[in-house]
Amino acid sequence: MNYKQVGPYKYFESCRFCKSPNVVPVINLGLMPLAGGFIKIKKNQTATENFYPLELNFCKDCFLLQVNISINPDMLFKNYFYFSSSIKTLVDHFENISNSLTKIFKKPNQTFVVEIGCNDGAFIKSLLSNNFKALGVDPAANVVNESIKKGIPIINDYFTEKLAKKIVKRYGKADAIFGFHSMAHIEDMHDVIRGVKQLLKKEGILVMEVHYLGNLIKELQYDMIYHEHQYYYSLLSLRSFFKLHGMEIYDVKTFNVRAGSIMFFIQNDRGQRKISESVKELAQQEIKNGLNKAKTFESFFIKIETRKKQLLSLLKELKQKNYRIIGYGASGRGTIIANYCSLNNYLSYIVDDTKAKHGTLLPGTHHRIFSSSKLDSQQKPDYALLFAWPFLKEVLERNKKFIRRGGKFIIPLPKVKIIP
Repeated sequence: MNYKQVGPYKYFESCRFCKSPNVVPVINLGLMPLAGGFIKIKKNQTATENFYPLELNFCKDCFLLQVNISINPDMLFKNYFYFSSSIKTLVDHFENISNSLTKIFKKPNQTFVVEIGCNDGAFIKSLLSNNFKALGVDPAANVVNESIKKGIPIINDYFTEKLAKKIVKRYGKADAIFGFHSMAHIEDMHDVIRGVKQLLKKEGILVMEVHYLGNLIKELQYDMIYHEHQYYYSLLSLRSFFKLHGMEIYDVKTFNVRAGSIMFFIQNDRGQRKISESVKELAQQEIKNGLNKAKTFESFFIKIETRKKQLLSLLKELKQKNYRIIGYGASGRGTIIANYCSLNNYLSYIVDDTKAKHGTLLPGTHHRIFSSSKLDSQQKPDYALLFAWPFLKEVLERNKKFIRRGGKFIIPLPKVKIIP
C-alpha cells in the first residue's frame, strides 16, 4: 500500500498536562495505522484504512513525553480487540493484586473498589472472589457486553467527572480506584482526575499501573509507542501533574509484567501518608538517567533506527535461504513493529491466541491473522517473529510442539536474537 490516507485528528502545540508551550519533538515514527485497528475481511472488498502521524513531544517544564495528536476515542476503543482474560500472565497478576488488597483493607465486604478501563473484567472478577464491592468502567462495548451478561458489574462508558458523580449517587464513594494500563489512553486526563476526586473518599487512594518510561527507553521499546498510548509516564512527570490536583504519589512498586510496569500509589489529599523511600530513590534515579532532558529521547530515536536495521538484516538473510517466517502475536506491538520496519514482504501470515482476531488483517501491512494452531499445520513456519516478546515464557510453554519440530522464535527486542 503506497498511498496512505490520513485520517482526522486533533493537534496539540503545547503540553497536554501543564499547558506549557515549551515542548520539543523528539521521536517521529511517521504515518502509522491505528495499533488496534484490525480489519475485518469482507468479500470482494479491498481493505482500506486511515493512517495518522505518530510523533512524540517532550515538555521541558513538567517532563511529560506525549503524542502530539489525539484521535476520536470511539475510533480507538468502541470496537476493541484486546482481552485481558486471554493472557494468563495478566490474570495471575490481577489475582495477586486483589489478594494483596485484603491485607490493606481488612473488611473487603465493606470496601468499594472501582476500576477505570476494566476491559473484560479480569480484575473485577478477582476482587469479587475476595468479597470486595467492585465496579468496572470501560467504553469497549464488544469487550464488556459478554461480561455484563454474566453479571459482572461494569458500566459501558468512558470515565469522566460527569460519570463519577453518577456513580457516587448510585454506589457511594470509593475506597480505592484502580487503572491498569488505561491511564495512558485518555485524551483529557484533567477531567478524569476531577472525576477521581469526586468519587474517591477523602482518605481513599488511586492506584495507577502503567508501562514505565524508564523501561521503554532502556530496552528500546519503540513497539509501545502508538496513538492509543498518548502519554509515557515517569515519576517526575506524574508528580507534577498530581500536584495540580492537590494529590500526591506516596509509593511506587515495579512489576515484570508487560515488559516493565510500574504502579503509582496516589493519595487523595497531600500529606496524609508518609512518602516512601522508593519514591525518593526513583526520583533521583530518573534524574540520573536523564528522563528530565529532551536529548535522552532524541538519542533513543537514533538507537531504535539501528535496532530496526538489525531486524531487517536478519529477516532478509533468512528469506534468501527460503525459510518461511510468520509473526506471532497480533498486538499493538505487532502493528508498530510490522509497519515501522516495513515487514510486508517478509512475513507469510500472523498467528494469535485471541479468537476475535482470527480472520482479520493486521493494520497497515494487511497480513492475515490465524489461530496459533496453524504453527502445527502443513504450512508450519520455520521461524516466528515474536511480536508478543514480553510474554516469551508463556508463549514458549504453549508452543513446545512447534519448538520440538525445529521451529524457532525471533525476538525483536530489547535485542534481536533467535530462540532456542
